[in-house]
Amino acid sequence: MRAARDTTRPAPGLSKSRYQAGLQCPKRLWLECYRRELADAIDEATQALFDQGHRVGELARERFGGGVLVAEDYTRSAAALATTERLLLHGAECLYEPAFRYDGVFVRCDILVRRPDGWDLIEVKSTSKAKPEHVTDCAIQAYVAQGFGLPIARAYVMHLDTDYVYAGGPYDLEQLFRLVDVTAEVRRLLPDIPRELAQMKAMLLADCPERTIGGHCSAPYDCGFIGHCHAFLPDYPVTEIPRIKPEVVGELLAAGIYGIHDVPPDHPALTPLQRTVCHVIQSGEPRYGNGLADELARLAHPIHFLDFETWMPALPVHPGTRPYQMLPVQWSCHTLHADGTITHQEFLHEEPSDPRPAFAESLLAALESEATGVECPIVVYTGFENRVLRSLAEELPEWAPRIEALQTRLVDLEKMIRNHVQHPGFHGRTSLKFVLPAIVDDISYDGLAIANGAVATRRYEAAILDGLGDLQRRQIFADLRAYCAVDTLGMVRLVEELVERCS
Repeated sequence: MRAARDTTRPAPGLSKSRYQAGLQCPKRLWLECYRRELADAIDEATQALFDQGHRVGELARERFGGGVLVAEDYTRSAAALATTERLLLHGAECLYEPAFRYDGVFVRCDILVRRPDGWDLIEVKSTSKAKPEHVTDCAIQAYVAQGFGLPIARAYVMHLDTDYVYAGGPYDLEQLFRLVDVTAEVRRLLPDIPRELAQMKAMLLADCPERTIGGHCSAPYDCGFIGHCHAFLPDYPVTEIPRIKPEVVGELLAAGIYGIHDVPPDHPALTPLQRTVCHVIQSGEPRYGNGLADELARLAHPIHFLDFETWMPALPVHPGTRPYQMLPVQWSCHTLHADGTITHQEFLHEEPSDPRPAFAESLLAALESEATGVECPIVVYTGFENRVLRSLAEELPEWAPRIEALQTRLVDLEKMIRNHVQHPGFHGRTSLKFVLPAIVDDISYDGLAIANGAVATRRYEAAILDGLGDLQRRQIFADLRAYCAVDTLGMVRLVEELVERCS
């Protein structure tokens, strides 16, 4: 049933975040205004991104030093407006988080700097580049500020510059942040804003608009109401067809086809791979290609199964590193021997120092040529470990030949499965998190304190940077070891099961 607006309450005001939501999807804006209780829970990884943005924003203020912070939080908008007006009347030259209201829209700007010909508006982002949605963010702020009476001379998006190499000590803020002038783009958008706002306000005076799910659910941002809007879909929904185009999803939904079980096998918009996935799910029978047995037979014992965990801090921590540089901090290796026994080795960098030298040294010690002189295969899942090793060889040139020798031994199990295995339990995907439970019934991520890579990264960062006590740090490190070990032991069991099913 279509959600109705409570007509006993006044229409809600808009903000820059609500304006952005309205540009993405009117239904999202309506739900954010009236039915926030239907929103998906904010998970730990998402909250970590928010926290990261706050840290970057606070540091960015120092790039324009001497400013005054409008300190009232989001619950005190009237007080923030009053403080902003007072600071402007007293001739403030630089403001952090000033507040403005105009045309029913309330905004807080990250940084405003007075110039001879007006004010520079700086929107701070913790991203590695400026994006189109950042420009619309600047545009609504400029519209409101100018309507308030503040002339905006220029608009900038300020983001982290991944070319900046940290030298240690205080950051060089001129190099850490890159300013992108978006004034021209903002000026082009300004004339359309009154019409867009009028449409949003009119929409908010009616019941919830209908909107078919599609690509807009995750672009430019993941919508907070995906769970609610997708709740009508059955198990094996058409959205799980791999690499399906949003317009094809729209066609299927418009035809009343919500689940893969109902997709016609000869649907003209599907690729051969997509038809195969649909057929496997509809039949309920897995397929194992003829080439799988041959590829598995090439894995000579002992077989190593390797998995890495990495950390990509937005603000570089170690000298010689850049924003968002991928730092390998953990590896797990299970080894399957010819007699069926399994051994395990692992490494986790628990110190606040640069993890790369210790990571490389421990990995090479564990995986370089066996005592027999036979270089045994190293099974990984996807090309991720190869990319990490390639970067490590570039960053540690003294060890590059030995690292590159490891790379020649890598075998990608995900590619093997993608080429030769189709299973209804994969739900059209080949991620280990889907493949493992579909084929192996005695290994699971259930019950682990850390069950995915995003949470692993966040917990590692907390243990290294957040000043936790020894007990908390030890627990996080134990949880990280348990999680990484499941990935590699899971690969062992996956290969064992595939060998048995091919025999």
